[in-house]
Amino acid sequence: MHVLIMLNGLPPRRELLESVVAGADVMIGADAGAVRLREAGLRIDYVVGDFDSVPAALLQSLPAASVVHDPGQDDTDLEKAIRFAASRWRQPQVVVAGVTGDRIDHVLGNVCGAVRYTDRASIRFVEDHSVIYFSDGQLQFEAPVGTTVSLLPLGEAEGVHTEGLKWALQGETLSLGTRGVSNVVESSPVRIEWQRGHLVVVRLLAEGELFRW
Repeated sequence: MHVLIMLNGLPPRRELLESVVAGADVMIGADAGAVRLREAGLRIDYVVGDFDSVPAALLQSLPAASVVHDPGQDDTDLEKAIRFAASRWRQPQVVVAGVTGDRIDHVLGNVCGAVRYTDRASIRFVEDHSVIYFSDGQLQFEAPVGTTVSLLPLGEAEGVHTEGLKWALQGETLSLGTRGVSNVVESSPVRIEWQRGHLVVVRLLAEGELFRW
């Protein structure tokens, strides 16, 4: 199942967003992310969150079955939306848009939140200049030769193996720091595996490049 979750940050450019929407089976607004979907003229299959920032009129315009109220305050609206998707569909492919904006704490919080759900879903953030991958230990993607790819551990990522990158890793440990930043694709598909820990992978997009599920 291909699931688009829209947050209340800045959506990607129109053509890039359309390429995501074209492959999406379900579109979820995470609280006020539903406003972003409506502003873009897109359908809202579900809106999930504590509803502290989504207009009541928008909620009232949707079928009751599409409105999923999750009032908990111990996790973000993104986490609630991912959890909802993972409860409805087994191992969904989740793309998150609207991640970036003027609240760096929200951006970092969403990165940390996504990491918590890599055992239940394949998760990618899509923004104008990059795709950010979250996985539970193995990852494969297509990318043009010369594409910049960064491997960013949250804590330590152990037993890291890469294929297709210029500076290969063969069972090594990446720790917090910049060692994994700005690697380069030499062949595609790129394969990255690790045995333990959390690794966030960022692939830069070429100018005008669109998204492929």
